[in-house]
Amino acid sequence: MFGPTQYWMGFYMNYLIRWRNKEQGAMEADVASLPEIPDEETYIFLLDRGASYWDQYPTEGGRLVTSEDIRQNFQRQIDAVDTTGAEDGTFLGQSSFQKTASMDTPDDTTFIAKTAGADATYLGGTILRPFSWITSPEGILEFGDRWRDEASNVELSSGTGAFIPTSYDPDVGISMERNENYWKPGSDGGMLPYPDAVEMTNLTDPTAVEAAYRGKQIDFGAFPLSSLQVESISEDFPDHPSAEVAFGFTIITNWANFNPDWDGDDGLGNPWVDRRFAYAMQVAVDRYLMIDAVYLGSAKPSANGYAPWFNTAWKIPDDELLTYPGFRPDRDADVAEARALLEASGYDRGRSLLIMTPDIWEGTYPGIVETMKTMFESALDIEVNFDIQPYTVILQRLQDGTYPGSGPQWTNPPSDLDPTGGWANGLLPDAASNLLKYDYPPVTEIIEQMQTTLDQEERVEMSLKVQRIGMGVDPDHGVEGIFPTFGVMNGISPEIWWPYLHRVDDSIQFAHASHRHDETWLDSTHPDYPV
Repeated sequence: MFGPTQYWMGFYMNYLIRWRNKEQGAMEADVASLPEIPDEETYIFLLDRGASYWDQYPTEGGRLVTSEDIRQNFQRQIDAVDTTGAEDGTFLGQSSFQKTASMDTPDDTTFIAKTAGADATYLGGTILRPFSWITSPEGILEFGDRWRDEASNVELSSGTGAFIPTSYDPDVGISMERNENYWKPGSDGGMLPYPDAVEMTNLTDPTAVEAAYRGKQIDFGAFPLSSLQVESISEDFPDHPSAEVAFGFTIITNWANFNPDWDGDDGLGNPWVDRRFAYAMQVAVDRYLMIDAVYLGSAKPSANGYAPWFNTAWKIPDDELLTYPGFRPDRDADVAEARALLEASGYDRGRSLLIMTPDIWEGTYPGIVETMKTMFESALDIEVNFDIQPYTVILQRLQDGTYPGSGPQWTNPPSDLDPTGGWANGLLPDAASNLLKYDYPPVTEIIEQMQTTLDQEERVEMSLKVQRIGMGVDPDHGVEGIFPTFGVMNGISPEIWWPYLHRVDDSIQFAHASHRHDETWLDSTHPDYPV
C-alpha cells in the first residue's frame, strides 16, 4: 500500500518486466523478456531460463520460475480474495489485473496475456505498477493471509530478488543478505549482486542522517537530508558524488471521503460530501508555508499526485497552475474564497472538525501538525483537530469507507508518468483503489476513452481536461467533479554518497528505482572504505 515498503521490496523482489528509467519511459527485462506484441491485445513474455526462487523455505533448492507461477500470481491479484474465499480489500491492484482477459502457458517459459481490446495502460498500469512483484506459489499456499495480517514479518517473504530480507524493526530498519542463488549477470560478467548485504536504517531526523553519514555509519544519504545539509557535506568532502532528484512522494491534502453512507465520526454527517466544503479545505492550504516548513524551501507546488510538477509531459503548465485557487501566491484571496466556500456549504462553524494524519508525518517533521492546525484555523475560523494514527489504522479506515479526511501528508509516487492507469485504478467508480468513493460520470467517460486511445498526444489532451475538472477550474463543471485529493508539493531531494560506492545512473530517479541497485558495488580498495 505505501511507498517506503515498495522501496525496500525493490531490493529483494523482481517484476515480470521492470522500469529501467521511468522518466525516459524505458523498460527492460526482469523475470521475463520485454513482450512481443503481435497485435493490440496480445503480450507474449519469455521467461529468463535462469530465473529462480530463493534457496530457502518454502522454495528450498531455489527452483526455476515457470509460466504457471506467473499465471498464479496474476490470478491471485484478479481474484483478490483471502484463504477463505472472502473479498480482501488489500489487493488494491485488482482493477489493473482484471484487464487481463485471458492467460495461456503453452510451455514452462512462455506466458501469454490478452486484454479485451486495445489498452494503452496495460504495461505501465498493470505489469509495471509498484507491488506487481512475482512471488512463489509455495509462499502463497504456505503463508496466505499471514502476508496481510503479519505485514511486518519479513521472514514470510518468498521471492526471486538479489537480496533476501533477514530482519525488520520499524524503529531500526531492515537488513538484507546477498542472494547466493541470484541468476543475473552484471555488466562485467560477474554474478549479481555484488555487496554481501544491504542495511536500510530508519533515521527520520535530518541531523541524525547527516551525523551518520559524516561518521561513515551509512554509505549513502538521502531524504530527509536537506539541500543545505548536502551542500555543507560537499564543502567538507568535495570528492563525494551527489545528485538532486524530485522527491516522488507527493504531499497531498484532503483525502476527502465522498462516501454518502458515512455519518462522520461525530454522527453529524459527512461534510466532504458537499464539494464546496472539500474545495474550501484545499484552498485553505498555504502551499508556500508548507514548502518552507517541510522542505526548507526546496520544493515546488504540484497539482496532483498523478501528474506532479516533475512530470513535464502530462502536468498542468506551471504558469496556469499558479492562477488556481490554493496555488496562487495571493494568500488573502485564497482565505476569502475558502471562507466563502465553507459558508456556502452550510458547515456549522461551531462543529469541531477532526481529520487524520500518519504518525510518521509528525515524527519526521516535529511540530508540523500544530503548523497545519494553525493554518486551517486561521484560514477558515473553525476548530480543527488532528487524529495522529499509524498507517495500519489509516488503511483500515480507508477500506471501511470511514476515513475522516486529512491535511497535507504523503502519498505514493506515480506508478507511471502516464496518469491514465493510475486514474483508471483510483478514480473509476468500481476501481479497487477508489477508496474515497469518487464518482463523476464526465471524468469516468474521459478516463475510459483514454484507456483505449493509443495516440499519446490525444491522451495528453484528455488528461489535461481531467485535471482541470478535478482541480475545480473547468468552467463547465465547477467544483462538482473535484478530485478527492489535491496536490500540495513535491520536494527536491538531494542525495550524496561516499566515493567507494558505485551506482548506475538509472538508480538516480524520482521513485521506484531501488531495483536498479542490483548493480551497485562497493570498492573495498578505496582509501575511504571503512575497515
